Amino acid sequence: MQLLDREFRATQPMVSERERQREARSASALLQRPPRSLVQALARLVRAETTPALMTPVVVGNVLAWWQTGELNLVALVMALMGLVMSGWGFAALSDYADYQFSRRPGARPVPDPLYSGYGLIERAVFRPATVRDVGRILLAIGALCSLWLAVLAGWPILFFSGFGFLILWAALMLPVKYGYRGWGLGEVGVFWGLGLLPLLGSYYVQAQMVSTLPLLIGIPVGLLTTLFVFNYNAVHFRRDWLIHKRTLTVNLGLARSLDLSALVTVLAHIGILLVVVLTDLPLSALVALAALPIGLGIFSQIERDSLSLEACVRVYQTSVNAVALAGGLLCAALLLDRLF
Repeated sequence: MQLLDREFRATQPMVSERERQREARSASALLQRPPRSLVQALARLVRAETTPALMTPVVVGNVLAWWQTGELNLVALVMALMGLVMSGWGFAALSDYADYQFSRRPGARPVPDPLYSGYGLIERAVFRPATVRDVGRILLAIGALCSLWLAVLAGWPILFFSGFGFLILWAALMLPVKYGYRGWGLGEVGVFWGLGLLPLLGSYYVQAQMVSTLPLLIGIPVGLLTTLFVFNYNAVHFRRDWLIHKRTLTVNLGLARSLDLSALVTVLAHIGILLVVVLTDLPLSALVALAALPIGLGIFSQIERDSLSLEACVRVYQTSVNAVALAGGLLCAALLLDRLF
């Protein structure tokens, strides 16, 4: 991965030291700045900055179905977007609540978390733990209601995609399964299915009333990109998770190797998009989605691997969120233009 970083560094525009320091100060301020309002506190609790990335699988699934069939149900599109966003927000809130409860076990060594996370907001008494739990449950319930409405619009098979995705996300955090704390990538696999592949397949089915090989193939790289921003979020909280004995993949691998893996998966996901476009009937213009690769990978040439700071991890996380939304947006734009012109 170091060789990959050096080779890629040569393709990137030069970033001045002053610019890097400015970005580091901005990330540092974000970690410690208290929320100025209840809305801002709630936005941090649900990780509202991830919303464009959360919507990407649903948007890709709907646009792909429209590109193939020429039909688009706008009501179903809105309900699918609301369902996934509410579920993603609820998962974020419940994840921080579960982490806080996990840190109170005997033998755990809780560490102060930045105000950037819901865990940190609970520690600073901005929210009570029960409030965070209830917010998460309400959001998941809204997501479930949206899925039920989609079943009315598109038929009962949609309950397989949405119901299975809901169970995957719930079981990652709640007893007796709680597989998200058991390590070796189980939590990340759950995110891939629950927030990536299944929502894309479900949204495609709502519009096309069928499931084909094409959405499954394109869902794999899109799901990998979706998993990446959650994986990189865990890197921000690597020390806390290690101290409270939460075995995320980042804790298992170590911070430096985790970022190496993040860079590698970024490349593999874009190679996956390339292969799907070349081997299927997708228009070649869809290769424009590969333009997101320099953004997703370029951040790794701007950080020092041997002295990783919390601010550097935040920048990697934010960049991965933007790269997911950009790749999905470019892919959808290519399909839209191909269908219209």
